[in-house]
Amino acid sequence: MITRVQTGGQQVRGGRVAAVAGRAVRWSAGLTGLFVVVLLVAGTVVGIGLRSAEPPAPVYSAAEQAQLDAEGRYRALAADARAAALQPALEPALGESLATVAADLDAQADAVSLPRSPAPTPEGTDAGGASTTSAGTAPAATASASSTSAGTPTDPVPAPGASAGASAGAQVPMDGPRLLSMLRDSALQSLRDAVDAEPGPARVLASAGANQWRQAVLIGQSLGTESGLPAADTLSAADLTADEAGPAASSGTTAPTGPADPAAPTGPAGVTAPASSASPTDPADPADAADPAASDDCAGTPLGAEADRQALLNAKRAEDEARYGYEVAAALQPDPAAALARSVVHQAAADTAARRLAELCVPVAPAPAGFAIGQAFRADPEAALRELEQDHAELYAGLVSTVSLEVRAWAVASYNAAVQRSLDAGTPLDAFPGLTGSAGDQNGAATPEATPAPEDTPAPVGPSGG
Repeated sequence: MITRVQTGGQQVRGGRVAAVAGRAVRWSAGLTGLFVVVLLVAGTVVGIGLRSAEPPAPVYSAAEQAQLDAEGRYRALAADARAAALQPALEPALGESLATVAADLDAQADAVSLPRSPAPTPEGTDAGGASTTSAGTAPAATASASSTSAGTPTDPVPAPGASAGASAGAQVPMDGPRLLSMLRDSALQSLRDAVDAEPGPARVLASAGANQWRQAVLIGQSLGTESGLPAADTLSAADLTADEAGPAASSGTTAPTGPADPAAPTGPAGVTAPASSASPTDPADPADAADPAASDDCAGTPLGAEADRQALLNAKRAEDEARYGYEVAAALQPDPAAALARSVVHQAAADTAARRLAELCVPVAPAPAGFAIGQAFRADPEAALRELEQDHAELYAGLVSTVSLEVRAWAVASYNAAVQRSLDAGTPLDAFPGLTGSAGDQNGAATPEATPAPEDTPAPVGPSGG
């Protein structure tokens, strides 16, 4: 009896132990499951964090953003030019011109683009494998991949006029007049952007603007309408630094659009050179309207950067040479009117440089009494003057990247005017006018001398004062 009771007690205790053990196993299993769930959740969060830990969006300076905007604008315009060239009612010659415009714009977009670091991510690539982020876009992206709208791979903020054309290009058929308006706006914006850009990009932006300026004039001539641009010699530094109002709105002068005057020098497309004595700078520019007598208030110490003073001295000397060269050419030609008109333009540019030098308290010596003219000049004045104008374009292109921001607007405006004069003289138009060759190499076209011109040099016709 006692034995059975003890056995029963042992069974009860065994059952209790088994129950406790079962509960412990269940608790362990539950804790293990909970731990696994926590690990899975933590791993998911960490994984999401790792996948989203991409490089932050780059922050661009105002100058860099202007480059990005210019690249997007150029690529959009290139696509629009190609679309306009396909219009069935378009003249074949104009279609070829638009194809050239598109090729130039593509080259300009490539040149102005910011350096990109190849960091493609699976989530940041398009169907063609090209990155859709600004950090992973190849500089040589084609216009078809980036110009269908304002949302280019670099997501630039297009300038007014470019965004409308880029976004509407897929909806409204592109035609010559619309493209002309957009190209004109892009030319002016590019010149303005060059004023505040870094030295290297400033040259590219200014050159692109000068090219687009000329292309707009040529397209306007093909369409029989005005381009809406002022005469290049009247574009002032104040025009390029204005916030909103551009020179096309503030100037009553427009680029020539009618048939070329036979007496005026013409470019490869018959663009007539300005035949007026308008100053190459707008008197509304405070610096250009300064009184030379302001140098009387100077204490004998030059102001401003040395590079600015040297640039202005170089420009003054070059313009004096050109003025004299055109006066001599006028004496060699049956009809001197066009050469004399161009001489006046160069004289005005020299006066502008002298006024700016006076503001910097730099003494300005009078122009030399004469310049030695070589046999090549007398044999072919037209070719010599074309070379001289091309040298001027290269000279001012170099000044754009060497002067300070205080003088940059003058350099950009002077560069654009020099490019347009060079093209008027017959220099072929390319995507980057004035950026080839060595700036300042005058090739002996007109070398300054301290004494009057040699006796065998034809005497200048018209005003020759420096």
